Amino acid sequence: MKITRISTAVIESNFDWTIVKVETDERITGYGEAFAAPGITATIREFNSILAGEDPTSIDRIVRRMKASVVHCAPGQAWHAIYGIEAALLDVIGKKHQMPVWRILGGKYRDRVTVYADCHAGDALSSITPLLKPRTPAWMRASGISEENTRISVKHHGWDANSAEEALTPESYGARAKAMADRGFRIIKFDVDVPTPYETDEYNRDLSRLEIEFAAALVEGVRKAVGWGVGLAIDCHWNYGVQAAVELARALEPYKLLWLEDPVPPDNIRAIGDVQRGTTTPISTGENHYLRTDFERLIVEAGLRVLAPDVQKIGLWEGRKVADLCDMHYVNLTMHNIAGPLGTMAGAHLAAAIPNLLALEWHAASIPFHDALVRGLDGPMVAGGVVKVPDSPGFGIEMNEDVMYEYRKPGEDFFE
Repeated sequence: MKITRISTAVIESNFDWTIVKVETDERITGYGEAFAAPGITATIREFNSILAGEDPTSIDRIVRRMKASVVHCAPGQAWHAIYGIEAALLDVIGKKHQMPVWRILGGKYRDRVTVYADCHAGDALSSITPLLKPRTPAWMRASGISEENTRISVKHHGWDANSAEEALTPESYGARAKAMADRGFRIIKFDVDVPTPYETDEYNRDLSRLEIEFAAALVEGVRKAVGWGVGLAIDCHWNYGVQAAVELARALEPYKLLWLEDPVPPDNIRAIGDVQRGTTTPISTGENHYLRTDFERLIVEAGLRVLAPDVQKIGLWEGRKVADLCDMHYVNLTMHNIAGPLGTMAGAHLAAAIPNLLALEWHAASIPFHDALVRGLDGPMVAGGVVKVPDSPGFGIEMNEDVMYEYRKPGEDFFE
């Protein structure tokens, strides 16, 4: 079996869901999903020049060759492209040999993967471009849906972010939390790096006492709404300095978080270690780390006990290796995931195949066409806070290209 062509399509959703299609001379087609990035589809298609004619079952050698070909511009976006292709190759291998991807990864520990719902800062659809610019997707405009029904309220989502302070209250957070708990989610996550009436400086990464109390009140609202039977995580999107992060983490200690995610920028491992040493709240990071050596340092040097690698950024093959490394140190993983249904199902296969999983993230609770994009489901993909892991070949689902086309991103090729 040989690779004949690699092509792409992009679905415009809350994020860009970039789908990779790998075709073979045996007419076995595999699909994967790549993490969003500016120009990612062009990068993916560049790999046709070195992968056409290759045996897709030589997965480890092919991934190594792809990495060697972009050593001058890696990791980052180049690896986003590689791991989107890798996922599609694993789908091909599974279909060729009539086995699910979780079996290729070594077997499964669980039949159902716990999913945690990312609740953002409210319940309206937030959609952003690969450059973090707020947008109203083309399909929403075509449907006559008002831009008022989209909301961006998190600082890291770009300079054009709209303030939605009137909606950011302990009561609104609590109501959203209860709604998701009622849907069966046993773990939920909220943002606290949101616009407040008390900000003093946009750039210095500091938090005033009033800002910390505002954030703590939001978290308290969630905890009161769902009690102690629902696990709670909080995201900060790398916005704070060490001292501000420590003070925030200490203020949230009474609410017994499962983890406080990305309180400081990801590049300084000593700094995030200082935050962890300054609080009993578990600190987590990992979605902007790519190398096993990065995760080893986060464990050994920073002392982190919960790590959050991104499924699409580290890939499934490498993700299995990262999980093994973390398991050596008795560290659990909460898999970061902003993907559509294909990437989420790929993440579920990886999550099923590793022992040290806490949960897999799901960002798409507000996307009305999520399940319609794929065939092969016997109900909602995410139901009762879990994903049932398929036993059928590959990822166990097929992309519905007719529905994909309806929600395609303008200006992008659609599988050429």
